[in-house]
Amino acid sequence: MTSIDNDQEQLLREKSLAFFGAITASVSHELNNVISIIDQTAGLLEDLLYGTQQGRPIQNERLERIATRVRKQTQRGVGIIKRLNRFAHSVDDPVGEFELNNLIENLTALNQRFASLKRVNLETHYSDEPINIVSSPFLIQQVLFLCIKMALDASQENDTIIVIIDSDDDGVKMSVMGRKLEQNENELYSDYLDQLMTIMGGKIEVKSDDNQSVFKILIQRSK
Repeated sequence: MTSIDNDQEQLLREKSLAFFGAITASVSHELNNVISIIDQTAGLLEDLLYGTQQGRPIQNERLERIATRVRKQTQRGVGIIKRLNRFAHSVDDPVGEFELNNLIENLTALNQRFASLKRVNLETHYSDEPINIVSSPFLIQQVLFLCIKMALDASQENDTIIVIIDSDDDGVKMSVMGRKLEQNENELYSDYLDQLMTIMGGKIEVKSDDNQSVFKILIQRSK
């Protein structure tokens, strides 16, 4: 293995860890919010129970609201953990067969917090039919994550970033559309994205006009 190969492998490892870390850190913030709300609700319940000790009755409606709030946050937390679990298992096998719509649906759900922090809408349009593909689920998610990140970095409040998943005889197609990128933003991850696409046997290009930039990702179907 040449020094260039070593450098590329090291870059791939570092970027992959950074991607994994960004997703898990975001999820931990979401889970912390869930736990904080449940903790606050528990404190309210303790106050109500203290009131009963002082002779003040608890209204059933208030208890119902507290139970509903705890149940809602518990369900939210379970959903977050399930998404993280699916994401974590995407590294189990370097290459495997999977359904792309489900993979991307899970990833975009994990990306919603990044969009919310910038007050940007993130929309995903899936293929009408299942897309079964043999490839690297982790690398595909990393490519799409970086494209969404670049679109978010260029976005302004109330912008909408659109992700489109489709396929035809040429292969699997993914597009990310957002506000026009500046030249330096376009070059930020371009070499690394090209490297990822080479590993997966695909290609990526960015097309820009006066108003928007579109990432076009093509991955060949494995026979």
